Amino acid sequence: MKIDLHVHTAYSDGSGTVREVLQAAKAKGLDGLAITDHATLEGYFKAKQYSGGMLVLPGYELSTDAGHVLVIGLEHLPSEKDFVNYEWLVKWARGEGGLTVLAHPALNTSKQGRWVDCKTDAVEVLNASYPLSLFVKRGLKICKTLGVPSVGGSDAHFPGSVGDAYTVVETDGFRFEDFSRALRNGRVAFNGRLSPVSSRLRIGFRYLAWKTLPQRAF
Repeated sequence: MKIDLHVHTAYSDGSGTVREVLQAAKAKGLDGLAITDHATLEGYFKAKQYSGGMLVLPGYELSTDAGHVLVIGLEHLPSEKDFVNYEWLVKWARGEGGLTVLAHPALNTSKQGRWVDCKTDAVEVLNASYPLSLFVKRGLKICKTLGVPSVGGSDAHFPGSVGDAYTVVETDGFRFEDFSRALRNGRVAFNGRLSPVSSRLRIGFRYLAWKTLPQRAF
C-alpha cells in the first residue's frame, strides 16, 4: 500500500477542499492518506463521508515544546492541543491506541535528546516540503539514532502536492489496525520526492500567514 501520512486541507492551513485532496490522491495512485490538519479533525470526518474506497486515516498535527508531532489513528484530540508537552503527548497517544510520528524533524534537531529519551513510533524522514534534499539525509540520521521506522509524507498544503512523498506499507489488510501493526513491526518505508520548488515556497509563506492572520482569512 502507498499512504501519504501528512496532508493538510482548507480546515487548517491547506488550500484544497477535502474532495480536491482525495481526488488528487487517487490521481497519484495512492491507496490511502492521513488527513493531518493542525489541531483539528474536521477535514478527516468530512473525508470519511466520500472517501470512495480509499483508506482515510484520522490524524492531526500538534505543536509541542520539542517540535511538531503527527498523531495518527485517533478520532479525538487531547484536552491540551495548542502547545503541549512533547513527552506527555507521545505517552497520551500511545495510551489511547494511536501512533505518533516526528514531523519534519530535520528542520530543527535541538531537541534530539528528548526524542531519544521518549521515542515516537516513527520518524518522517522524507517530507516533500523540505527546502533542500540534505534535510532528507539529516532525517534519516535522526531515524537511525532513534531506532524507529522511517516514513514519508508530502506535507501537502495544495492538492497538487498530495502524494509527492508517501509511505510504502507491507500489509494485506485495509484498516488502521493493519497499518499500525505493519508500522510497529517495521514493515514500512518512505518513497517519493520533494515537491517542486514553487510549491515548497508557497507552503512556507502560507503557513506563516496562517499563524499570524485570523483563520477566517483562509
